[in-house]
Amino acid sequence: MKVKLHFLTLALLCLTACSSGSGGAQWYLADKQSSLLAKGNPPSYVDGYVDGCASGKRMGGDKRFTYKRDEIRAEKEALYARGWQEGQITCRNEALVDEQNRLRESRPMSSIDEERQRRVAAESRAAEAQMQEIWDELKK
Repeated sequence: MKVKLHFLTLALLCLTACSSGSGGAQWYLADKQSSLLAKGNPPSYVDGYVDGCASGKRMGGDKRFTYKRDEIRAEKEALYARGWQEGQITCRNEALVDEQNRLRESRPMSSIDEERQRRVAAESRAAEAQMQEIWDELKK
């Protein structure tokens, strides 16, 4: 009985955090951070990824997140810079897809939406190419 009660309490706390404005954003980022660390990624990379992810979500239109980038670390730590770039691209694309899905569910896609979707796809491809260039440069 105690185990069920603890599980229910934990589930309720998670649901509350997910649904409450920036609290959901903090929970999301904390989950990303613990997942990346559990996979053995270096802490500097993870810090950059989480900051980049928050920034990408904000750039993608999710107002619960804030733009964050430690410019000093980005200049001095290649792993932080790489993590930030990858997190920003990945999470921005996630946010854009989420927004497109919300739009699609709320109304049929117009020609303006289709054009925006093409533009976003082109920007994503360009950002991924830039990330690959950075990665190739870091390998040298």
